[in-house]
Amino acid sequence: MGGNLIDWDLTISNPAERYLKRLSTENQERIIRALKLLLADRTLVDIKPLKGRNDWRLRVGDYRVIFIIDNENKVYFVTKIGPRGDVYK
Repeated sequence: MGGNLIDWDLTISNPAERYLKRLSTENQERIIRALKLLLADRTLVDIKPLKGRNDWRLRVGDYRVIFIIDNENKVYFVTKIGPRGDVYK
């Protein structure tokens, strides 16, 4: 039970998708694998709400995926993907 969110969907913003496509195949696969785990059961991945903001972060190695949780429509909306030091700016 817990975080099982089978009927949830994922949307990725155009800038986040463009950034993802510029990464190495290895890093693309790691991020995609983490996003699939997020969809399957968010308790399996390292996510945290960002202080003072409405979005969350998913940690994937040195990269961070910033996303919004839309509970009403059961959608994760990825707004930004980037290296840890730059993604929060």
